[in-house]
Amino acid sequence: MKKILLMAIITMPFFSFGQRYNYGLGIIIGFPTGFSGELVWSENSAIVFNAGWSLRKDFGLHVTGTYQFMFPGVIKTEEGEVLRQVVPYLGFGGRLLLEDKDDGSDVHVGLRTGGGIEYFIERFGLFLEMYPVIDIVPGTELDFEGGIGFRFYF
Repeated sequence: MKKILLMAIITMPFFSFGQRYNYGLGIIIGFPTGFSGELVWSENSAIVFNAGWSLRKDFGLHVTGTYQFMFPGVIKTEEGEVLRQVVPYLGFGGRLLLEDKDDGSDVHVGLRTGGGIEYFIERFGLFLEMYPVIDIVPGTELDFEGGIGFRFYF
């Protein structure tokens, strides 16, 4: 009996944490095109990781990490109803981009800041985002990235 009680106490936070749909996994199509994951910390903040490949130029692996400030309840209808399922967000973070050239590979490291909007349908989220990026390595250069995608939350 003590083992069952101890197991219930240990696993309880995981079940309650998961019931709020704090983890999202899905895909993004754009720059990068690949997988997207989100960890929702609170109603107003999340961390998002994207990993994939670029479909433009000779770029290979593309990894981004972003801290998001979410603004639920900001968008309202003409009648004044709050649309809780539509959540705009702003974010900042970084990216690692490996360029695959014939004469070797190049590493790009940059800072990204931008935003987007996500529309929630039950446990699914459809999102559209755009992030300007300032590369720091190998040199200072401005770039844009973003895409459209979806995530399943559990």
